[in-house]
Parts: sequence; structure tokens; C-alpha cells
Amino acid sequence: MDNGNRAVSSTVKRKSSGQRPLPWRPFRDRPSGIWIDETVTRIKETAQPELIDSLFRNQISKHSRFNVLRHLITVDGKKRPEGDSCPCPMCTPNRFLTGSLVWFPDLQCCAFIGNCCADDDVLAEAQKEWKRREKKRFEEDYLLDALPLVGQKLEILEMLKPIAHDAVRTYRRVRNTLPQVHEQLRRMKQHHGGQLTLTEILRDESREKNDDYFGPAGFKGRGKDGVETRDHTFGTFSGQIAVHKDYNPAKELETIHRSLVSVASNSYGQEPLDFICAMTDKQRHAAVVILQSVEDSIVKFKARLQDLALFITPENADKFNRYFTHELNSLYFRVDYTNGGDGPALKFKRGASIYSMVRGSWAGKLEFEWPKKG
Repeated sequence: MDNGNRAVSSTVKRKSSGQRPLPWRPFRDRPSGIWIDETVTRIKETAQPELIDSLFRNQISKHSRFNVLRHLITVDGKKRPEGDSCPCPMCTPNRFLTGSLVWFPDLQCCAFIGNCCADDDVLAEAQKEWKRREKKRFEEDYLLDALPLVGQKLEILEMLKPIAHDAVRTYRRVRNTLPQVHEQLRRMKQHHGGQLTLTEILRDESREKNDDYFGPAGFKGRGKDGVETRDHTFGTFSGQIAVHKDYNPAKELETIHRSLVSVASNSYGQEPLDFICAMTDKQRHAAVVILQSVEDSIVKFKARLQDLALFITPENADKFNRYFTHELNSLYFRVDYTNGGDGPALKFKRGASIYSMVRGSWAGKLEFEWPKKG
């Protein structure tokens, strides 16, 4: 791997005075990833970077500018013949085991140096360049994996449209059929984490002054203003997305679709690599952010639909029935669960009136597979 021209530079000096500088391989341009991988492997296998003659092993000034090729390479000190540390061209010899493989563009050479051996300003500049390059590499790799899957994802979004619209109808039926029930359950979610709670006032010495007073749970105040209460709980209801003030999975789906198209619309008919290479840094970063947001959004979309399906269950019907028929609840309803021809439903009954909240068949179609790189 070390074949190639050897050079001796007059701009650098051998550490040991009186000895001829060791040979090295010149790199007028940043070396290839293949050479980097091979060199890192050899450093780790031999634990003797000083024997790799393609590396520069003579003295280098701490002020020499460099780019990091591979960061945090750890050498096994037990493999070294003397059990010592590695020599560094930038500082006193044999003082580190974890270092970096770097390229000096001005000196046109590569070396293995300690992570803290360079001048502070040079090191800060190298770290900045390394982070910028790593960010670019991550974004390019991410887009190379993600862009070929956009077409399949758009097909799945199209398949999900009727499911999302049916779910919207289910939600709006819950919200609009009995707005007072919806409002009271939303307060339970906001103030009690979804636990159905009714508060009984046991003692209120301020009642004579304020007949509208409603005390919180526990004992509050002293003397004539003392209030003692007791909470009655009926369990935590599931499917709490159903009592959000507004929930529109169809709109969520449209946003996901629009985001995918915004990134990939100009990539059709092109190889992903050509499309990515034509991007500016700003465009590439924005594309990654959008596609990552799509991944988060589809997970959230699916989870919220599954949560909505859990609102209409026998368990919820039992909790709601005990809660809404309790004497402390001013809003009275009997609640039953049925599973007839229209699908699972909660029926809220008061007198001769029956209000049905039907789940619909969409709830059984949520186990879709979102394309991911294998």
C-alpha cells in the first residue's frame, strides 16, 4: 500500500539531529477513502504507526495547518514492543495512544498525531473543518439512502388517505355529537392526566359567603375558611387524542405528502448521487431536516390513529358509565359498548335519547409498513 514517490522536504526537519529525514509518500490532494481505511486498519493492527512509511514521521511545526481524515483512533499499548505510547511528529515522542490521522495540505503529507499536540488555533480550525466535512458526509449518505424510497412512501400515503378521512369523521362525531361530554373529558385529560375524577366537598365553612365555591381535593385553609374534600376516581380513560380540541389526521397526511414532494420533485429521472451533488450546502441540509421530520411525523400519525381507536372500547364504556352516572356528576349519561353492523360504538343514553360514537373499519387498517433501508 506504500508504493509511490518518496520525497524529502526541506521545510521540515528530522527530530533526531544528525540523522537523515525518514521518507514519506506525498499527497498533493486529500487522500482517498480507500487509503484512509487501509492506513487506519494498519495502525490498529500493528500499533506502530512509526513503521508506516507512507506517513510523515519527521518533525512538524505545531502551527502547521491540517485536515482531520479520521478522528479518535486508539492504539492498543499492549501490542507495542516496549509497551510505550506512540511517537508524535508534532510534539515530544511517545506520549499518546489515541490520535488522529491527518493531512497537511501545505506540506502535502499525512501523519498520525496526538489529539492535543497542535497549536490551539490550528486545532480549532481542524476540528471545525472536520465537523463540517462529517456533517456533509452524514447528509449525503442519508439522502442516498432516503431518496430512492420516496416513491414507495408516496404510494403508501395515497393508500392512507381514505383511512385518515374516515378517522376524521370518527373524531368529529365524538367531538360534535356531545360537546359537553367532549369538554368534560378534555378537562379530565388536562387537569388529571385522563383520570376520571369527581370531587366531593365534605366541609366548607365558606359556603355561607360563597355558594358557588368548589374546592380542590384535600384540606385547604384554616378556621372559618377551611375546606375539606374527597376525590372519587373511576380509572384513566384511553384514546385521549379523541378529546383534543382539534385533531385532523387527513391534514397531517397532506403535510407529510407535501414535505416529501418538496424534496424529491426535482430528483425524478436523475440518479440520486447526481441530484445530491448538485445541491448547495443549504439545500442539502434542508432536505435532510425535512425528510427526518417526515419520519417523525409518520410515526406520530400512526400512533395517534391507534390512540383514537382505543377511545371506543368496552373498558372505556365501563369507566364512562360509572363516571357519568355518579350522583356527583351534573352531566348524566348511561354509556354502553356495542359492536354491531356499523362496527364498535359507544352509546351515550339519557332518557329516550341515544347518541352513538362509531369507530369505523379504518381502525383495522393501521399496520402498514413504512419503507426503510434494509
